[in-house]
Amino acid sequence: MEFEMITPEEAGLSRELTEEFLKSLEEKNAGVDSVLLIRGGKLCFEKYWEPYDKDTNHRMYSVGKSFTAIAIGLLVGDGKLKLDDYVCDYFPDKLPENVHPFIKEMQVKHLLTMSTAHKSTTYKKYDGDWVESFFHVEPDYHPGTIFSYDTSATHVLCALVQRLAGKNMLEFLKERVLDEIGYTSTEWLTDDAGIIRGGDGLYCTSRDLASVAQLCMDGGVFHGKQLIPADYLKEMLSVQISTSHKEAYDERFGYGYQVWGNREPGGFTFYGMGGQLAVCFPDKQFMLVTTGNMTERGKDIRYIYESFYEVIYPRL
Repeated sequence: MEFEMITPEEAGLSRELTEEFLKSLEEKNAGVDSVLLIRGGKLCFEKYWEPYDKDTNHRMYSVGKSFTAIAIGLLVGDGKLKLDDYVCDYFPDKLPENVHPFIKEMQVKHLLTMSTAHKSTTYKKYDGDWVESFFHVEPDYHPGTIFSYDTSATHVLCALVQRLAGKNMLEFLKERVLDEIGYTSTEWLTDDAGIIRGGDGLYCTSRDLASVAQLCMDGGVFHGKQLIPADYLKEMLSVQISTSHKEAYDERFGYGYQVWGNREPGGFTFYGMGGQLAVCFPDKQFMLVTTGNMTERGKDIRYIYESFYEVIYPRL
């Protein structure tokens, strides 16, 4: 998506305000690699720190989960999948001889909302196939009862996309959505079986991340064409399960389909560890996009939030 460039003033901000925002990030030593501010689909501020620039792919970690949810939505729109389908039905070759009742109960919507039968990522506890691990590791509770972040759920969704689409998830998304909007990146890690690592393996540019988030803010419509099913997208971006028990303040605003809520009602966030963010406020037609390496620098993503909500957000 080619963003029209405008000045901060044209977006209702000011150059002084963006400078104050950068100063706040630097004072907190936030360790960001890029910052973009977008209003009304127009890019009003863009800053990169070496070695990154607008053409550099950056590891986006869990931001890829939101891309995965879009792929699932395409299959739902095609009539190839229903959210209340039982996941085991699609993976008979990955099941143990005796399937635990909690595993049998898991539906596609449970994986999308991180309310699976597992309290943590299963392939980290299993010596073998990542997808298989999801069905073999002993479950912890009934699915649908509690939000518990589980990257293996996303990985199984990626495998499901590959089975139903007949191609890997990146190829499927490029064909149906990404090429349409002018997305430039082509990099995504896979597991040993060739399944896209939708939960943590996405690499893309900051602008590419912004373009996908902007498409979602625009209701899945690009140049008059509905690329993402509207009804599904509305559900995806709405809170489906409570996350009020989370320790981090900005993780307490609920979770949709592989997408976080945020401080503004109706807002949503694509969120990856280390500073990968697309924080979207549809009512204000405003978006903050950042990348960073905070996990390596010993920093915390809350510094980005603090600076943004102290400096920029009140002026919107």
